[in-house]
Amino acid sequence: MRVAILGVGGLGRTLASELRADPHVSSLLLMDRHGDRARVLSGIQGRVPIEALQVNVENAGLLARSLRGADLVINAILPKYNLGIMQAALAAGASYMDVAATGPSKPGGEPGVFEQLRQDDAFKAAGHVALLEMGLDPGMTNVLARDAAEGFETIDAIRVRSGGTARLPGFSNFPLYSREAFLDDFLVAPTVWAGGRLEEREPMSEEEEFAFPAPVGAQRTYLQSHEEVKTLPRFLGKPVGRVDFKYGLDPNLAQAILALNRLGLLNESRTVRVGGVVSSFRKVLLEALPEPSALMMPLEGAKAVSVEVQGTSQGAKAVERRDIVMTHQEANRRRSTTSVYYLTAMALAVGVILLAEKAVPRTGVIVPELLDSARVLKEWEGRGLKVSRSRRSVAG
Repeated sequence: MRVAILGVGGLGRTLASELRADPHVSSLLLMDRHGDRARVLSGIQGRVPIEALQVNVENAGLLARSLRGADLVINAILPKYNLGIMQAALAAGASYMDVAATGPSKPGGEPGVFEQLRQDDAFKAAGHVALLEMGLDPGMTNVLARDAAEGFETIDAIRVRSGGTARLPGFSNFPLYSREAFLDDFLVAPTVWAGGRLEEREPMSEEEEFAFPAPVGAQRTYLQSHEEVKTLPRFLGKPVGRVDFKYGLDPNLAQAILALNRLGLLNESRTVRVGGVVSSFRKVLLEALPEPSALMMPLEGAKAVSVEVQGTSQGAKAVERRDIVMTHQEANRRRSTTSVYYLTAMALAVGVILLAEKAVPRTGVIVPELLDSARVLKEWEGRGLKVSRSRRSVAG
């Protein structure tokens, strides 16, 4: 299978390093707007030949032509480009994967994942698959929810929690994925699934102290806009009462961003002069945070995701919990990266196997909770990645 990876920052670079030895992959095409970044990786030694190409994904015609000959297109750049890349992959005759969706393309519009799901008929007609949001969270969290829900007849609640720690000189904690994607996620009004519909909430609301596995431990978490909330009630195949997603974040950083946004300083039109150069205040703020893909030293800390499914089986209520945790040091030992990029890349690598072996439920546009969770977790754990499982009873 010829695989094209769009974007070779922290995630794309880690994925390329993993796929270069995958027996399902015949060749890799690395595409990035920074040609030098892709060309450096083309020199990586491995079983799989690697080609590099400089491409601007906003040029739809050029992108589709550049993708011809690819069997699978993996989108590892910002989610705001998902729909365009998805359509370019379809025009090139390829299947498609990404790791996350974007918010509404316009205020009050529908979430980006729903726009992508509307491409289902087109991908079915072409006989191709678009596997959306196949990362860590969303992605593996959807699979964990499916796995935890298997023994329940009805689902009262699904709680998805994402936390972690990262320490650098001058920083005790900061987001470990694309800074721009983080800010977009943060500022979009989050939704929860309740009462049979999506309900909008205020950003950073419903604060909760959540106990993640060691070494992450207890963290303050807040509601964040996320895809699991939008797709699990629709595709899990069982009645679902409530779904929410909460993210662990330094309260000081959270409150600072909210305050700046209320002042209107995060609009792209608000500019400042820095060293004689006029830049948007938003860009300057983001550049003040560490860029995960550029970190050269091993980080201290760890990443954790937890999924709790509360449901009823034969009249008894219980909570099934699943946890994934990895230290940054271990991810650095394996692939010289952070645990966020490593775990996300491994989820994509599992997706490559499923697509190559046609181990997906159908053609068209699908989401991770539609996959065979046992098969996904077998591939996951076969890579030395642990999933912790626990169960506790709940009073009726």
